Amino acid sequence: MISLLADTILFVHFCLIIFIVACLLLVPIGGMRGWKWTVHRKIRVVHVGLIGLVALESVLGVTCPLTSLENYLHGNYGSESFLGYWIKHFIYWNFPSHFFIVVYLAGFGWTLLMWKIFPPKSFKNQLE
Repeated sequence: MISLLADTILFVHFCLIIFIVACLLLVPIGGMRGWKWTVHRKIRVVHVGLIGLVALESVLGVTCPLTSLENYLHGNYGSESFLGYWIKHFIYWNFPSHFFIVVYLAGFGWTLLMWKIFPPKSFKNQLE
C-alpha cells in the first residue's frame, strides 16, 4: 500500500513536470498560432508559479517536497512498480546542482518573456 502511494506521488510529480515543460514549448507556438488556451490567465498563472517555485527551490538548495516524500516512502518501504521505476529514471538525472539551477532559471526567464510577448487574458467561464 505504501509503495502504491509512493508511485502515485511520483506520477503526480511526473505530470507536473510534463505540464511545466509542455507550457514552455507550447505557449510560444500557440501564441503565434492563436491558440486561445495558451493565453488563458489561470493556466499561465499556475505555470509561472510552478516554474518559479522550482527555480527558487534550486537556487536555495531545497529539495522538492514531492521528491522528499517519494524518497521517504520508497526508502522505507522497498519495492516500486515497473511504471514507477521508469518514471523515476525519466525525472531524476545525475547532473551537478548548478546545471539544474541554470536550466530552471532559464525556464523561469523564458516563462516571464513569454508572459510579456503573449500576455495572458481572462476568459469568462470557459477555456476556449
